[in-house]
Amino acid sequence: MEVDDFETKTNHFLSWLRFQGVVLSPKMALVDLRSSGRGRGVVATGDFESDELIFSVPRSAVLNLNTGFFDSSSVSNIEFKIRNLASWLALTAIILGESRRPDSKWAPYLAILPRQLHNLTFWSDAELSELQASKVVSKIGKSGAEEFFSRCLAPLGLTDYNIEECHKVASIIMSYAFDIPEENTTVDEKSGDEGEDLVSDDEEDEKILLSMIPLADMLNADAERNNARLCCGNKDLEMRSIKNIAAGEEIFNDYGQLPRSDLLRRYGYVSETYAPHDVAEIITQEMLSLFLSKEAFQGLNLSPLSQGQLDSRVELAEREGIFDDSYDLSHPGPERPSIPDELLALIYLILLDDQSLKALCDSDGLPSRSKLCTEVVGQVLVTVIQLREKEYATSLEEDETLLSTGNLPHRIAMAVQVRLGEKAVLRAAISEAITFTGSNKRMRWGGKNGLVGEGKGKRSIEEPTGPKKKGRFR
Repeated sequence: MEVDDFETKTNHFLSWLRFQGVVLSPKMALVDLRSSGRGRGVVATGDFESDELIFSVPRSAVLNLNTGFFDSSSVSNIEFKIRNLASWLALTAIILGESRRPDSKWAPYLAILPRQLHNLTFWSDAELSELQASKVVSKIGKSGAEEFFSRCLAPLGLTDYNIEECHKVASIIMSYAFDIPEENTTVDEKSGDEGEDLVSDDEEDEKILLSMIPLADMLNADAERNNARLCCGNKDLEMRSIKNIAAGEEIFNDYGQLPRSDLLRRYGYVSETYAPHDVAEIITQEMLSLFLSKEAFQGLNLSPLSQGQLDSRVELAEREGIFDDSYDLSHPGPERPSIPDELLALIYLILLDDQSLKALCDSDGLPSRSKLCTEVVGQVLVTVIQLREKEYATSLEEDETLLSTGNLPHRIAMAVQVRLGEKAVLRAAISEAITFTGSNKRMRWGGKNGLVGEGKGKRSIEEPTGPKKKGRFR
């Protein structure tokens, strides 16, 4: 039976952990959480005080480049090739190789890794279409990963593997692996949850190892209920409590401030606790094309720029370090506005008249945020964001109605939550932009390229409302 097999694998894994020297607190347990759709999880069976050891894992029980199958003479000839791969590809090759060894030390651990994944890599085209205009679809990188598999893994001579298995192993690594410091380095702690994407590499820091840490990867994550942290010492890796944990409470790790779109892409699930970190992406080239159009800002009586005029403004934005391929809108908070400084400054530069643009080129930096928040900048941003929202096939209100029915298929429900969260961010950014009342004095307006009089906004002495970027904003 499936239940017996699940329990048998769990018990075998726990026995294996002890044999490998993993120290488990008697006040924790690895439990079956399938009834809530979460596989296994770690639960406190007794009270933990803050900074108390939950479990420790010796480095010899951590699967990475240093502990893989290179002790086997039959595969030692490929060690050099694997060590020269990007870290995620190297670990993919190691897990593929270990899963084929009948005597693999890691077999009890590999046996409990998930067989079914909900990462976006495994969604059908129809399921992906439910994400509508979310830019997360362009970040899946499935075809790029397959090129790496064909070019880098095929020459290793691994037997009986296929592209689907490669995707599964690579996705498990993306979901479960940690970046840990090499032994005898001074780095205190670094979790892989925050860094490397599927087709990127972390070779900038040779002292960091992408690693699978048995049991540590069994902890579920929760942004609000995070109560444990992995600490990387030279000898053992320790999971320690970061607050008091009462008996019966689940022990949670945290992925950091990830939007639900990335949570779904990387880990295959969404959680309402990560909703405050949702973002909506504005693609820069798509936005810039609007300023060359006669139709985009007709309601604002704003004439289009020539390609040369736009290029000169982009060049200044690049010089000032505010130009990027895309910008993330977010929910406003105490330390950040919904509209980032860099996007606000780019719009400001685009809307400057030629005389003011030249004066700014000769100055030593951009104005403060409060001076960037002119009335016309706000109006243009509202138009840009409204056009972005119209890219979605359904409205925010329609998505809320869909979710309220409660009978959507699992993946469709997650897609609706992601796109709904992005629309909520767009609405928040619009609400922020309509509050801009700064002077339009230096703005292009009504097709004229000279200075115009004051707009509706009054000039006043203001302090910047958002954090200043050093060396960019005065």
